[in-house]
Amino acid sequence: MGEPEANQDKTRPSHLMPTGDNAIKALEGFLLVMGFNPDRVNGTFSAADKAAYDQARTQYSFLPEITDSPDDTAMLAVFQAIDRGLQNNVAFQQDYVEGVRSQTNTSALQGALVAGGSWANRHLGDRISNGESITIDGDRGILTNRGARNAPTLTGVATLQSTLNLLTGSNLTPTGIIDSGTLTIMHSYAREKGIEWSNDTQADFGRIVEHIQANEGDALRTKIAEALNGDTDHRAPDPRTLDAQIVMNGLARQAGSDTRTAPDSRQTDSRITDEMSHTRTVIAPETGVVLTPAEPEIAQAQEVKAEPPFGLNSMYRVTRRDVLQEVEAISARQNANESGPEHILAYSEEARGFLLISKTGTEGQSTVYQVSDKNVSRIMSGITDGSIALDTSASKFIAEKVHAGAEETRAFSTEELRTAFAENATRFTGDTRERLLTTSATLTNGDQLTFGLDDLHDALNRIDSKYDWQGQDDPVAVRDYVRGLRQAAEDAREERPSTLPEWRGAALDATNSVEVDIAGQTTRIPSEIWDRTYATLSETQRGFSTDRNASALEVRTASETVNGREAEASGQLASDFGNVVEYADDAVAANMADIGVETDVPDTNIPGERAPEAAPVRNA
Repeated sequence: MGEPEANQDKTRPSHLMPTGDNAIKALEGFLLVMGFNPDRVNGTFSAADKAAYDQARTQYSFLPEITDSPDDTAMLAVFQAIDRGLQNNVAFQQDYVEGVRSQTNTSALQGALVAGGSWANRHLGDRISNGESITIDGDRGILTNRGARNAPTLTGVATLQSTLNLLTGSNLTPTGIIDSGTLTIMHSYAREKGIEWSNDTQADFGRIVEHIQANEGDALRTKIAEALNGDTDHRAPDPRTLDAQIVMNGLARQAGSDTRTAPDSRQTDSRITDEMSHTRTVIAPETGVVLTPAEPEIAQAQEVKAEPPFGLNSMYRVTRRDVLQEVEAISARQNANESGPEHILAYSEEARGFLLISKTGTEGQSTVYQVSDKNVSRIMSGITDGSIALDTSASKFIAEKVHAGAEETRAFSTEELRTAFAENATRFTGDTRERLLTTSATLTNGDQLTFGLDDLHDALNRIDSKYDWQGQDDPVAVRDYVRGLRQAAEDAREERPSTLPEWRGAALDATNSVEVDIAGQTTRIPSEIWDRTYATLSETQRGFSTDRNASALEVRTASETVNGREAEASGQLASDFGNVVEYADDAVAANMADIGVETDVPDTNIPGERAPEAAPVRNA
């Protein structure tokens, strides 16, 4: 949809302006939220829609007249009028904000948010490059919730509330609704500045806004800079940062810019540093706000370890080739465009269980995690709030469990399937065995390897004879130690308590041994024993009992570690993901996440609590 050449009204990012069927859906949702009675939200402009719109025009005369068959140009004029009303018409703003707040029809809410120019971001930070229009699909997820959060802050009343906070030191909440507290601060400000006060809320609002725009620009920019420069923790929510973001949006709007920051009260998040912050690097220069550069130690503080999503333990990462190949099409689709779901729940026939496919790897790749009754509780927040999309394979498996083998998943809504899964998740995961667990090793040169626990067991199984260690001083002792490691790997894989053997030879440190993690327990293996293990591991890569189970051996070099931080996203899987396919369930594309949910809570639900130490072996 091309904008008319004369249009200079850029009150929202242009790519968030709906067209075609989405424009009609947005208008229908808007009318429902505003208390009128259009047809249902279906994208077809009906006689009922026209009657409801004409009724809205009698109450809000600034809305333009439209025909019985409005085209994109006519709809553009409607949305521009809505945008302007949300800036300068107090009654309209309050009706809109209250309607959004109370609306329970998800499709109507989504339409109203789109019509009003609200948007959602995939991450909690304020990078507008990820600003996404809300999909009007009736499936309320995290993006719809974020859009609803943003909606009040995009109004002119919220801009005035935040402006008064910065200029007067008041502590109004930018709700977009003029309450008694807001009126008190407005009146006080008008009296101090000699602005006429008439007790007509609309007139008083207009005069104060006009005065601020004409006289307070420099003072406002100074206050914004003070607020943002005084924010010592850019990742933590801060009320003054929120005020600054809201007012900067208003200044950008005044300047005719069509790009704004997401008002989320923080300048960065776990993935967005000061160098990438939209507030600091784009909006501030465009609006004339001068910010001090971030101190080096602040920038370094943003370099945080990339944690597995939803607090999953890294041992649940899947590296087995046949499973990765099974889901490669899902991952390819996930990474084919920026709006792909960040987290997808799929069901794997190869793994006989659920997998979480997550965009936590390098660009264009995903990391796969095993989901079972041991860790399913970790992902429940993502299931219930919609930040984890359901792949068709997951929907089908859940539907068949719930509906006695019914194969047609389209008969059951995504929300119904989510609810069923959330109510009794282990009903769907209880049969899963922990056969996909991974382990890791940190070498003496700092390189880190990630590979299947089955493969470690298989490699140790091939070198557990005293004849394999004839060059050692005590080959029997080494054999017993290797068998102890193999048994620990087997116990962990079979969900039994595992005990790591104790090395009774020379003291081990980072120069003469390799640190290996097995089921959450860390041990050091002498370098000469590890070298044989690794050579066997690299040779066979077969896995336990069947050639199909070989895992991809992931190697991350020491140079890929930044400031002592594990570069979790930089590893390359040996089996690249391939072809792109379409999801059978269109709702998957709408359930996009945000944000990688970070947690500092360790995963304690892992097999193999440490048992009493085994009897010591003889020195090698």
